[in-house]
Amino acid sequence: MADSRDVLSRLEELSVSAHLLSKLKHAQAAARAALEGEFGRIGITIPQFLALAFIAESAGTISSAELARQSYCSPQAMITIVARLQAAGLITRTPAAGGGRSLTMRLTDKGTELLSSARAHAYAIERFVLDRLGAAAYAQLLDSLDRVTAALSQGTTVTKTAPWDAYLHDLES
Repeated sequence: MADSRDVLSRLEELSVSAHLLSKLKHAQAAARAALEGEFGRIGITIPQFLALAFIAESAGTISSAELARQSYCSPQAMITIVARLQAAGLITRTPAAGGGRSLTMRLTDKGTELLSSARAHAYAIERFVLDRLGAAAYAQLLDSLDRVTAALSQGTTVTKTAPWDAYLHDLES
C-alpha cells in the first residue's frame, strides 16, 4: 500500500478531475441526474422526495426549517415545497397539539403512495450500483463516504482554522 505522503505528492501532478473532491462531485452529479430522471417519470423532484421522506420518518414532528436543513435547501424554498405538496394533496398540515403557530405535517394516502413509488425508483438505482460494485465494495464505499463526510464536517474552529490547515503548511515548506 502506498505511503500517504507519496500519494499526496503525486496529487500535484494529477489533473483536477483525478482528485478525490472532483470525483465526489462527479459522483454526486451523476447520482442527482439519475434520481432526477427517475423522479421525473413519476412527477416528483428530489427536494419533494426528501421532504416527503423526512415527514414520514418524523411522524409529523418535523418543522419546515428542519426539513430545509435535511433536504439541503433554503427555508424559503422549503416553504414553497411544503405549500406545493399540500396543494397537490400529498401532505396535510394541522395545528400542533401544544398550540402556538406550530403545524404538524403528515403524509396523505396519496403522499404515501408517491413516496413508496419514489423510493422504489431510488432503490433501483442503488441496486444497480450494488450489482456493479459487488457487496463488499459497496459496503466499503458506504463506510468510506461516511468517514469522508465526518472528516470534512469538522470544518473551521473558533480560531478560524480548519483541520486540514496543517497540510497547507506541509505544501508551503
